[in-house]
Amino acid sequence: MSKNKNKNCYPRHNKNGEIISYRFFFSGKDFYTGKPKQYTKTWKIPIGLNNKEIEFERKKFEYEFYKECEKKSLGTFIQDNNITFEEFSKQWLERILKRNEESFSYYVQAENSLKILNQYFGKYLLKQITPLIIQKFYDYLCDRTYIKETVTVKKSINDLITLNKLNKTRTAEDCGINRLTLRLSSRVGNQVSLETARNISRYFNVPLTQYFNVERKEIKYSKATNSGIRTILVIILGEAKRQQLIEHNYASKDYTRPITGTTKQKEIFTEQESKEFVQAVLKEKNLKKRTIFALLIFLGLRKAEICGLSWEDIDFNKNTLSVKHNALYYKKFGIVTKKPKTENSIRTITLPIQLVNILQEYKQWYQEQKQNYGDLWACTDFLFLQDNGNIINPCTINSWLRDFNIKNGLKPIPPHSLRHTCITMQLNAGIPIKVVSTRAGHSNEQITLGIYTHTLQTQDVKAAQLYNNYLMN
Repeated sequence: MSKNKNKNCYPRHNKNGEIISYRFFFSGKDFYTGKPKQYTKTWKIPIGLNNKEIEFERKKFEYEFYKECEKKSLGTFIQDNNITFEEFSKQWLERILKRNEESFSYYVQAENSLKILNQYFGKYLLKQITPLIIQKFYDYLCDRTYIKETVTVKKSINDLITLNKLNKTRTAEDCGINRLTLRLSSRVGNQVSLETARNISRYFNVPLTQYFNVERKEIKYSKATNSGIRTILVIILGEAKRQQLIEHNYASKDYTRPITGTTKQKEIFTEQESKEFVQAVLKEKNLKKRTIFALLIFLGLRKAEICGLSWEDIDFNKNTLSVKHNALYYKKFGIVTKKPKTENSIRTITLPIQLVNILQEYKQWYQEQKQNYGDLWACTDFLFLQDNGNIINPCTINSWLRDFNIKNGLKPIPPHSLRHTCITMQLNAGIPIKVVSTRAGHSNEQITLGIYTHTLQTQDVKAAQLYNNYLMN
């Protein structure tokens, strides 16, 4: 057997002095850290080869090993594997909470996205997924539609109630709805659920379309929804690339066309509607609801931020409120309290005097309730609790606000739209955008500018008119 003189290849002998294997070394670098790294691999000599055959196979193995090491140093090496996208994505999902126990939002978003991704890619081997396959998926994603049903009252059912001399409370129970829902369903122009409309029509034995107008629209999913799914796919394949299971991340923008979809218009209160909302809030008898609605319109807090408030976050000496926690509801995990996801969301805001008065009145009522409920409330400091002492579910705010708006003849906008309303009204009032952005918890003014471009354009028009009047008078 010829003696190998390669300093990066060392023979290994048995007790009889015979060469049984070769150990190879390669000085490269770690692709992810950029630091030097030495790669090693052992080749065991197969039984039955003569010296010439051994030398040929050794050189062949050495060449393949060096090429493998070069690819590892460049980040282009691919391990031989037969793992499917579904198998890999399941492992990836399970690691999310292991890496960060508070990544509930990310976990839920990923889990929901994987329901769609695995329908399309689940059975593919990772190495089989090509740019063409991914682009076809993106095209499918952007073409998806759903049916949105809107049911409005076109004729009041009060005439049927009066004609049949019915008791409204009893009628509501027989229809399987509550008294408030029956009243709302009796006002022309109000929106109701399709189930409510069917229950009422069935009870009175009349065609649904006689008293309700049902409009069905085929709508494409929003660009934000589609982009969220794409992001999860990019992250998963990015992880597969890091583990050297694939050579390229074909889900990235380098290989595919941009995502499309509809952009939902933000529904907010007008200036007049905002003032009407505030007046209705001040007249609200339920102190808990009044305080929550006031926090929405005066500060533009997110509902998760409201539910995460503790009394230690309120400083009545300085008239400030600090946002330090979010309380979010997940079907899989229940109500979870954690720190806001960005540093800018953690902030201290000066309170308007009207809101200070509302909070002080609420605290007095809160202390009375704490005494009434005893141990149920004794071990908590959260502002908003259920009767059993548990933190309020953020979803409760949605239903409270919807009923409140309908009761007061206002648009039934959701809590986050009140946040948009608050920010818009502050800009309309002439408050500098830097201040508005900081109070809202945005990371910088550019985010505020991007979201509220239309409002700022309106302000630009007003500025031009005011300056024109100033110069011409």
